[in-house]
Amino acid sequence: MCGPSQNPIKPPLRLLLTQESFNATLPAKDDSNKLLQLSPYRYGLGGPDSISTMLTVSIKVLLLFTLEHIVRLIIQKFSHVDPILHVERNRHILARHLAVDFGSLAICGFIAVKNRHTVCGELITHMKSWGKSDSMSDEETERRVFTYHPASQQMMVWFFAYQVKNMYDTIYWNDGIEFVIHHIFAGAAAWGGMFPGCCHFYALFYFGFSELSTAILCLLANFDDQFGVVGLEKVFPKTKIVLGALFVTSFIVCRCIMWPFVTHHFFKDTKKALASTHPLAASRRNFLHLLRFCCFGLSLIQFFFVAMIIQTGKEELAKLMN
Repeated sequence: MCGPSQNPIKPPLRLLLTQESFNATLPAKDDSNKLLQLSPYRYGLGGPDSISTMLTVSIKVLLLFTLEHIVRLIIQKFSHVDPILHVERNRHILARHLAVDFGSLAICGFIAVKNRHTVCGELITHMKSWGKSDSMSDEETERRVFTYHPASQQMMVWFFAYQVKNMYDTIYWNDGIEFVIHHIFAGAAAWGGMFPGCCHFYALFYFGFSELSTAILCLLANFDDQFGVVGLEKVFPKTKIVLGALFVTSFIVCRCIMWPFVTHHFFKDTKKALASTHPLAASRRNFLHLLRFCCFGLSLIQFFFVAMIIQTGKEELAKLMN
C-alpha cells in the first residue's frame, strides 16, 4: 500500500482576494497525525498553491481588461472637454495608462507601503553599516531568503497578472522589443518568487516600492508623442510639468539611490543562500539563480531607461527655454 509520501494531497481550488487568503498554509496531517506530503511545485514557501494562484491571476487579468474598457467609456463620456478626446485611439491610450498601468502599479505600491514594517527597519540598519564588516549572519540571510510573507505573495500575484496584461498591450501597441524583454524578466522574477518561492523579504521593494516611480511614469507617458496622446501637453501643460517633477524625484530616490543599495544586499544574501545548508536551499537553488539573473538583467535595463530620461529631460528643457 502506498504511503502518504507517495500521494501528495490536492489543495482546494480557491480565489485569493484578501491578504488573509495568502496566510501560510499549515502542513496537513492524516488520521494517525503523520504529515502528508505537499508538492513543493504546488506550494511555495507555505502559501496558496499554484493552481489557485493561476486562477486568481486569470481573474485579475480579466479585471484589468474590464477596468480598461470602463475607463474608455468614461473618457468618451467627457470627450467634450477637448477635441483631442474625440479620437478613439487617444481614448484607448489614456485608458491603458490610467486603468491598467497606473492602477496595477499603484496597488503593488500600496501593498508595499502598507507592509513597510517588514523590510524598512532592517534595510535601514544595514544602510548604517554600509562599508563596514559584513553584519549579516547566515541565520539572518536564510530568514530573509526563505521566510514566507503573505503580503509579498499577494503583491507578486498582482504584479504577475499586470505583466501578463502588459505583455499583451506591448505587443498590440508595438511598444518595442526592450519592453518585451523587461516584461519577461519581471514576470519570471515574480513567478519564481512565488513558486517554489524565495526572497519574499526583497519582493516588497522590487515589486512594490520601486514601482511607485513607474506608476507616475505611466501617467506621464500619456504626454509622450510616441507612447501617448499627441498634443495632450498643450491641453494640460501644467499637469505634465508636475508629473515630470514627481517622476524625476521618485526615480532618483527609488531607482538611483535605493535600487543599487537593495540590490547589493540581495546579491550578498542570495550568494550565501546558494551555499547554505538550509532545508529549502537545494530545492530553490535553480530559482535563486533565475532571480539573480533577472535582477541583473533588470538592473542593466535601468541604465537604458536612465539614458532615455536624460535625453527626454534635455528635450523638454529646450522646449521650455524656447
